[in-house]
Amino acid sequence: MAPESSYRLRLLRNAVILLAGLTLASGCRKEQITVYRVPKENPTAFSPAPRAETAHSEEGTRSLPRLRWTLPAGWEEQAPSGMSVAGFLVRWADGKRAEVSVLPFPGEGASDLRLMVNIVREKAGLQPISSDELSKAVEPVAIGDVSAKLVDLTGATAAASESSQSRIVLAVLPKDGITWFFKLAGDGAVVSSQKSAFVNFLKTVTFEPGPGVAPNAGQVAEANAPASETTERPARPSWEVPAGWQEVPGSKELLAKFAVSDSEGKAEVTVSSFGGKAGGLAANVNRWRGQLGLSPLSPADAEKEASSLDVLGGKAMLVDMTGEKGGQTTRLTAVIVPREGQTWFYKLIGHASVAEREKAAFIKFVQSVRYPNA
Repeated sequence: MAPESSYRLRLLRNAVILLAGLTLASGCRKEQITVYRVPKENPTAFSPAPRAETAHSEEGTRSLPRLRWTLPAGWEEQAPSGMSVAGFLVRWADGKRAEVSVLPFPGEGASDLRLMVNIVREKAGLQPISSDELSKAVEPVAIGDVSAKLVDLTGATAAASESSQSRIVLAVLPKDGITWFFKLAGDGAVVSSQKSAFVNFLKTVTFEPGPGVAPNAGQVAEANAPASETTERPARPSWEVPAGWQEVPGSKELLAKFAVSDSEGKAEVTVSSFGGKAGGLAANVNRWRGQLGLSPLSPADAEKEASSLDVLGGKAMLVDMTGEKGGQTTRLTAVIVPREGQTWFYKLIGHASVAEREKAAFIKFVQSVRYPNA
């Protein structure tokens, strides 16, 4: 086969893999019960997929580097599939979702976006796109400390009359003989809402010398745990536990967990702490709304969901919402306490009547917390 034909064939194959999410994401709207892994309190992880330890090409076999990253709030780690070495899922209201995948392709020529896009457009019976037209859809983005390209592939490859409900945003980085693609794909509204988090995620990615891909550092933790910015686990504070609360074993990522129940139902209280701003107020409000089957809010409206709460040593933010979880009306009351470079999360969630009854005791519990070295 001629070198040019072989090159185009490889680009076409890569393009098909990268664009597959448009049909997959729009067709998988039905929610399924899934067992998944989410990052532990330090969600900085190595890319999984031992099977992807090397990239094979005509130029030879090349070891993949180790990748580290920090996950945004609400992203669930998934087992990699196909060509990907890592994957993440973002669940939204009404069964809507988006997926993030990391895909390495051999050779830096795979970053020729215009040729790859035009090959797909040609197959779809569309006119080729010019360099100027493509440049308008491309914006600079940082992947770690390296400059890369970000492009909305949906607009670049779809006919002007198409009103697709799906969307793909793609970041492309040629590096050390490998082209890295970071793809955000899925329901258009979800992708739009997650683009900022996706860009921030890219900034945290670092490449470290291999050989190979290290094992995943994640452990089973609370679903949709907030993002962390530090690996240090804080010391446990002291507090006054309300009557009727029973401390129970939790995951390694929780500093404490308490169970509350009566004849009507059950609720639980959890305490956790994460480095930095842990995603910020709006991201966490929408994360919790997603857990209760509520639609996401704009950042401005999400900020309005919080009220101020006095705690020892300062102010905290109180969020209270009710929705559906597991076919049951569920109440969630959470308090966010920023303190000395850490963000503390106190959450009461469970049967609506039980959570309502325990709300006053929960707030009193949070206000009783005394931190080490205070």
